[in-house]
Amino acid sequence: AYDALLPPEHQPDTGGRRLGGPPLVGRSAERARLTALWREAQAGIGPRLVLVRGEAGVGKSRLVEELEAWCAHRGMVTAHARSYAAEGSLAFGPVVTWLRSAVIRPRLAGADLEDLSELGRLMPELASGQPALSRPALPDTDHRQLFDAVARVLLGPGIPLMLVLDDIQWADRETLRLVHFLIRQDPPAPLLVVAAVRSEDADDAQFSGLTTGLRALGRTVEIDLGRLSREETALLAERLSGRRLTESEVDALQSQTEGNPLFVVEAMRAGWRPGATWLTPKVQAAVESRLSQLSGPTRDLVGVAATIGREFTWPVLAAASRADEDVLVISLDELWQRRIIVDHGADAYDFSHDKIREVAYLGLRPAQRRHHHLRVAQALAQVHQDDPGRVSGQLAVHCESAGDIRAAITWYARAAEVAQQVNAHEEAVRLLDRALALLPRLQGDEERGARELEVSTALLAPLAIVEGYCSRRLLATQEAVFALSRRLGVDPAPELLRSAALARLSTNDLATAQQHGDQLLTTGVRLHDGVLIAEGHYVLGICGFWQADFEAARTHFEAAVEHYRPEHRDVHLVRYGTDPKVVCLSRLANTLWFLGQPEEAVRARDAALAYAEEIDHPGSVGTALVFAAALALDMGDLSRFRSYAAALDADARRQPKVNRLAAELFAGLLDVLDGRAQPGWARIDRLQRETDSGAFAPGSRALVARVVLEAARATGDTSRVIEAADRLLTVGGGEVWAETARRVRDGSPARGG
Repeated sequence: AYDALLPPEHQPDTGGRRLGGPPLVGRSAERARLTALWREAQAGIGPRLVLVRGEAGVGKSRLVEELEAWCAHRGMVTAHARSYAAEGSLAFGPVVTWLRSAVIRPRLAGADLEDLSELGRLMPELASGQPALSRPALPDTDHRQLFDAVARVLLGPGIPLMLVLDDIQWADRETLRLVHFLIRQDPPAPLLVVAAVRSEDADDAQFSGLTTGLRALGRTVEIDLGRLSREETALLAERLSGRRLTESEVDALQSQTEGNPLFVVEAMRAGWRPGATWLTPKVQAAVESRLSQLSGPTRDLVGVAATIGREFTWPVLAAASRADEDVLVISLDELWQRRIIVDHGADAYDFSHDKIREVAYLGLRPAQRRHHHLRVAQALAQVHQDDPGRVSGQLAVHCESAGDIRAAITWYARAAEVAQQVNAHEEAVRLLDRALALLPRLQGDEERGARELEVSTALLAPLAIVEGYCSRRLLATQEAVFALSRRLGVDPAPELLRSAALARLSTNDLATAQQHGDQLLTTGVRLHDGVLIAEGHYVLGICGFWQADFEAARTHFEAAVEHYRPEHRDVHLVRYGTDPKVVCLSRLANTLWFLGQPEEAVRARDAALAYAEEIDHPGSVGTALVFAAALALDMGDLSRFRSYAAALDADARRQPKVNRLAAELFAGLLDVLDGRAQPGWARIDRLQRETDSGAFAPGSRALVARVVLEAARATGDTSRVIEAADRLLTVGGGEVWAETARRVRDGSPARGG
């Protein structure tokens, strides 16, 4: 990328070709296996995930690169991406790299507007100058339409494709889910995903979730790489040095490197000789030796680059180093020629191994590190000033390392918001937790308290989605935020009132929930705030519904829908986690049924489902399906119940906790209805025990009791029917189905049943 800027005397002499990596020694069996797997993918055997496993430096990446080169030489389509550890990367990073690769990006020209709009969530540049590409406000990490759009572009017109993901153990959860989605495509695609993974990280819970699922489908192949033998170590060293080693030299090199290819490569490039006191078995010594051979300006530059991270770009490096352009070009060329870095396209670079970056970074003095991190943060903010959210996680990490705690907390909170905008709620919780951990380092009680209140309030919505409304941590966070609000003399934030109201409803504390809902609505009216008015009516509608006050519930649900505005959707989803129009239309449908208006109930149900699909928010779709299934159950429409329950179950892995548990509950009932009584009752009983120990959402105990009653009635067990009906009449929220319970207990058919 920078070659054209070099003066003639500094142009690299490559003999008309790119400088390659170190020679690949041995691995003949592994290479043959990989080649065979690729040919099988071409032949339509079916997509697979190939895991090349081994310790750091054992040559996983090099082996995969060899396969890529072999494929590329034969005109085959491959795309490469890499994941990085603890560098503040945002969700879908490797996926975006694939989409932006030279072999895949041209396919975007053939994509339709709907797919380009979906992909615009990940690649904002697609919408540049194209107003027709409306970018959806809040995509989900695993939403079918987004994944389908990515799949259509990646998989193309049936052309065999190899996707490479280096260091997959550091991939974000959303990328792993997409890999799973691509590999289980039906009909199967001509696809091979080749991933390098460190053995020590292969058992990570997030990563193992991917491999476990694909192993069950028979679509995972694992290739383990061990260390080099003595003979292979000698051969590698001889190819690097251009001379034959003596037997004693081979013995010494094998002893010191223990056959780790990276150790061998770095040792030989650093001028290794037997008995050299500067060399140890650790790669740091070899890397230090290589770095020490750099010129002064280049050594300074590599420290800045190492501070940026494994991957860096020309604009950020230039802004952070503040080096003269000629010096910058010459220094980059020196790093490239010495194979410290490799280039990736127009202005992107990468350290040839992360250990090199780590050693370069550790070579900085503490004051230098803080200074470099500050400069890098300033450079990132400058280069990405039009869209700083894209690098907010990196900005947070660099500000923290620079000692700018105020800015770090701000950027962690911003990164959490960005994560929520792609529904990566677990990542949002992690980022906000990091911001909270930094608070004690702030000076001044007043400022620290204000920032704690801000960050803790932002935590409420994603935490409820991840853990449920009655998780111990959510309840503790709510109490802490109430206490902090009182100490600071401020009114409870609307997000707190709504979160607390739903939590109190979940524990059947209806009075407190009603109080919070009234306060939320009153605040909205006073401030003429449509968002708060809609949320307040939603809370009060839920309160009315679970007290079987259906007239009040109807009034509030209809008012919430009336005050809802599509332009406020982002605020509702980020601050509160759900779309109130979808939820209130869904609940209105159930309410209208109990008011004896079945036709109006069906219209409200269908409107809720349609709008949930329209706004493309999976949590809202799931909520609409939950209450559509409950309505079908009450109406005795078993066919629709099956349909809604199946749709919810198919999407359950991507749903908030409350919807996942409802999917499990409905699946248990279907087991019972279909003659699989034992596994069905096992599911239902487990969920009943779980809700008895702590409800996961408002009315969850009542919903479970309603399903228990239906399952008991289906089995014809009179004693169990009576027991289930009595429970439904006494459990919190059970008033909603009081008439149903009495009719079933007395032997009369329930309305609609």
